[in-house]
Amino acid sequence: MFSQGSVPSQEIFLPFPESQKTEDSGLEQPTQTVSSQPSTTSTLGKESQDTTSAAPSSDLSSNSGSVKESAVASTQKQKNGKNKKKGKGEGVDPTEPPYQRGKAFLTRNQKKNAETEFSDSYSKEGEKSSPSRVENTNLFGLDSKDKEGSSLVDKQEDPDLKIKTQFELARSLDRVGNPESEEKAYKEYLKLVTQFPVHSEITPRAHYAIAVLLFRKKEYRPSLHHLVKLIKDFKESKERSSAYYYAGRIYESAWPERDLEKAKKYYDLYLAATEGKVISPGYDFRKEVRERRNLIESFP
Repeated sequence: MFSQGSVPSQEIFLPFPESQKTEDSGLEQPTQTVSSQPSTTSTLGKESQDTTSAAPSSDLSSNSGSVKESAVASTQKQKNGKNKKKGKGEGVDPTEPPYQRGKAFLTRNQKKNAETEFSDSYSKEGEKSSPSRVENTNLFGLDSKDKEGSSLVDKQEDPDLKIKTQFELARSLDRVGNPESEEKAYKEYLKLVTQFPVHSEITPRAHYAIAVLLFRKKEYRPSLHHLVKLIKDFKESKERSSAYYYAGRIYESAWPERDLEKAKKYYDLYLAATEGKVISPGYDFRKEVRERRNLIESFP
């Protein structure tokens, strides 16, 4: 039995997969591959000055002057050409106005109008094309339009933005709150942890989201699979401590593998991981964990 003041061991009870030994005292290190592309910079050296002491001939001076005048004239011509190309409204990103209108419609919960404006934004080339796709991906998800949302994900060219847009689609489907939409969300979450590259922020969030979704559906064994994956492979993620909480809840729940000792173990790990820390809203279960742990302790 674990007392309230005991220091929890770092051993994790890992019942899954079946071939894994539960007595392992160590946890696997995450096998993530981080790809980085070094930024390329160019430096311009100073032009060397002519230090020749010999005085140039008059012909050379004349030619040099002509070359300089020609260069100046050419530069001025280019500037004039650029100025002539500037027309009314040049420099205004064409994707910005519809994007801002879409955001304004969202503040009034006018989703259809917002969707139209965001579509208009990403139909053009500009800085707000990608953010507009993210916004409409969210709207499609809330309308359970997973196919339309996936189409927008595919059009995101930046890999980092692509995986984040995919997560937004899954999360929006999850927020709808009905069984059909939950199944769609599960499939979209599953893509994040199977076919997308490992992402230090999004991948653990996806495992956590799947685990919580399955916990709500009382599918405890597959939920625990994802919690264990998160605990073992993503030690620096902010979801890791909350994974301890849900693992404790699962072992405290009524199912064939209910184990109150393991529940207390995970609750202790959660309290140890969050001690003295500022916890984000939605991840602070400390009061509940203490109450649940004390209740377990009171059992004969």
